[in-house]
Amino acid sequence: MNRYDRQERVHQIGSIGQQKISHATIMIVGVGALGSYTAEQLVRAGVKRLVLIDPDTIDVTNLQRQSLFTEEDASQQRLKVEAAKEHLHKINSACQITAIPAPITADLIDEYQFTLCLDCLDNYQARDLLNKLAIIKNFDYLFASCAGTYGNVMAISPQNHPCLNCLFPNINELKQNDCDLIGVNTALIPIVAGLQVSLALHYLVDKTQVNFNELITVDNWSMQFSKFAINKNHHCPACAKPSNISLEEESGPELHMLCGENAYYTVKEKPINFGRLKEFLAKKELLINANRLFLHFKWENRPVSIFKNGKIVMYDLPTSAIAQKQFKSLNILMKEDLL
Repeated sequence: MNRYDRQERVHQIGSIGQQKISHATIMIVGVGALGSYTAEQLVRAGVKRLVLIDPDTIDVTNLQRQSLFTEEDASQQRLKVEAAKEHLHKINSACQITAIPAPITADLIDEYQFTLCLDCLDNYQARDLLNKLAIIKNFDYLFASCAGTYGNVMAISPQNHPCLNCLFPNINELKQNDCDLIGVNTALIPIVAGLQVSLALHYLVDKTQVNFNELITVDNWSMQFSKFAINKNHHCPACAKPSNISLEEESGPELHMLCGENAYYTVKEKPINFGRLKEFLAKKELLINANRLFLHFKWENRPVSIFKNGKIVMYDLPTSAIAQKQFKSLNILMKEDLL
């Protein structure tokens, strides 16, 4: 029996299109709300391989909008990419899935050969970096975002068409307008993910027919869909002058807001020595909750999780100023070469 019979019957796809899908490798950057839905749809559609990139772990606030994950995953604070890989294999065991619990970097783009990249991120800081990587490394990707009841989807090929910076010249302002601040409607996510996967399948079957100059928007409260023509900005500070792009500032110890909670994170370049860190915290008589992936403890009465892969998450921080202060208070761990 042909598993993909119903999809092959779609005349725009057919058996030839299904063969192209079955040979495709998709890189998904961000395996939260959008990423969990798109990953599931793509393994069901029959892609050959997924490369999942996300440094985050699962908590109970994710379950409102993120598919695949369960309460058990949240209680164990599992890595999103590892939990997603396990659940996706139960849907399609033939799909090859690579789980990378780390933020997107230029090295990861170089290391993995992919047919198409999907931007399923939840913040414009990381999206700006992905856009710059697409310009420098010369690859196409599909942008998608959700905030409140409003979603966007656009195919981006920055060499000859608009890049994300052309679409959002005020991208620095948008970095302050992520879903932490305005929330996101549960039902919006599968709609936007469905549009993104539709574009992905269209790209895999015949990318010459994909419109790289069109933004698709949806408001799932007013039930309105719209399309807007987007032109390439020939004075764009990003794609018009690729030689001027610098990635150094993106890799610094900036704090990023986690979507859906008063939490901030950063990622250190080197892995954490758990043994030495546990000894130091024990001497401070701090209560430690530990497993093979992370250490969780309270620092100055606020929860902190430090992951073996170098990720540091700080919780109960109502403002970025308080988050910066909390991060500076961790300097003692850095001075001891524990972070």
